[in-house]
Amino acid sequence: MTLDQIKINKTIDHLIERSNLDERTQAIIRGRFGVDSFRQTTLQELGNRFKITRERVRQIESQAMTEIRDDIFSIEEINVIHEFLKRYIENVGGVRLDNYLISDFYNLMKSEDNLSTFGNRIHFVLKLIKYPILSENNEIYHNFWYDSDEAKEKMGRLHDDIISRITNSEEFNEILKEIIKKHSINEHVAVSYLSVSKKIGVGPYGDIGLTEWEEINPKTVRAKAYLLLKKVGVPMHFSDIAKAIGSHAPTVHNELIKDDRFVLTGRGTYSLRK
Repeated sequence: MTLDQIKINKTIDHLIERSNLDERTQAIIRGRFGVDSFRQTTLQELGNRFKITRERVRQIESQAMTEIRDDIFSIEEINVIHEFLKRYIENVGGVRLDNYLISDFYNLMKSEDNLSTFGNRIHFVLKLIKYPILSENNEIYHNFWYDSDEAKEKMGRLHDDIISRITNSEEFNEILKEIIKKHSINEHVAVSYLSVSKKIGVGPYGDIGLTEWEEINPKTVRAKAYLLLKKVGVPMHFSDIAKAIGSHAPTVHNELIKDDRFVLTGRGTYSLRK
């Protein structure tokens, strides 16, 4: 059996049904993990539905997961997923952004499910087999999966290293090459590591840098107009600037007039001051 032959919804149905869980427990598991829906049901919602406390819902969920997990590797589909996962995670340095993992598996398994529902189903299976480990969203990182503390720590060192050194997007590639060599990894792994960061991002014109920089994360009309003119390198009419950045022409014109970084070079046409 290969990965693309597995129907994840049927595999989950089999996992739940073979455990002989009662109807309420099955409904709680399906709701908590959203395996039949694009969203996960909260403890409170399930508690209200079944007239039990949130803590009782949590207890039922925990006990049911233990029962479903029993002898799970006797199921061929689970073994195929598990073996593929080990190779997949190893090839990206032991760390993978959650969204990327879900997207990759969605394509590899040739799923026709709603992507959110598919993601819920994959999460359910990974939590059952306890591999890899999910690191949940925080101030520094997005949700990501890792296969060992060593890989997670290595990712953190590379992340901190590049953030401490980068000062502008033009030097990013050169610094990345140096750091790749220093940490003895390849570019594919480095990109996988950096993708989990909330502090590093890609700007609207493909530049890579810190998300706190205006060129990476322009928030105001002025910042967007400045970045556009910097990239095109030629004067533009304010109405064309407005179209390019998705704003209203009068608003853009007003912002250009107020900022001395912009120079009027013709009737309604602006460039950057040199």
